[in-house]
Amino acid sequence: MSLRENLASETIASLGQRAPIDIDPRATVGEAISLLQDHSIGCVVVTEDHRPVGIFTERDVLRRVLSNDVSLGTPVADVMTSPATVASHDEKIGGVIQTMVNGGFRHIPVVDESGILKTVVSVKRIVEYVVEHFPAAVFNLPPEPGRLSASREGA
Repeated sequence: MSLRENLASETIASLGQRAPIDIDPRATVGEAISLLQDHSIGCVVVTEDHRPVGIFTERDVLRRVLSNDVSLGTPVADVMTSPATVASHDEKIGGVIQTMVNGGFRHIPVVDESGILKTVVSVKRIVEYVVEHFPAAVFNLPPEPGRLSASREGA
């Protein structure tokens, strides 16, 4: 099966589920940043009753917190990206990639049919999946795609 066919047929459930890190909207920006640091992650999902109401990312720290001199005691709900764009656990990987590209997202919360947060899909995880399943397609790419070498490689 080709990479294109695989991305069009496999669901994001095949990426594996990692436990999402979530936080209450009333928690502070400082608490959210601590979670990002403690877990070495790029986002925390802001949830109420285990349902995403927003997302707080590294970009939010830079663009909304630091650039506006927001206090670390501010509720995360005041600076989160809301509403969060979410994906269903049965969506195709290719569709999620398209959503990420169109929205400029690096993370998308994944919910079940009841809207309960199950995991978060990241660009990093998608790249890992592609490398795991299609190593020849990745490792045979030139260092600068689109640029042809002026001379042959090797002896």
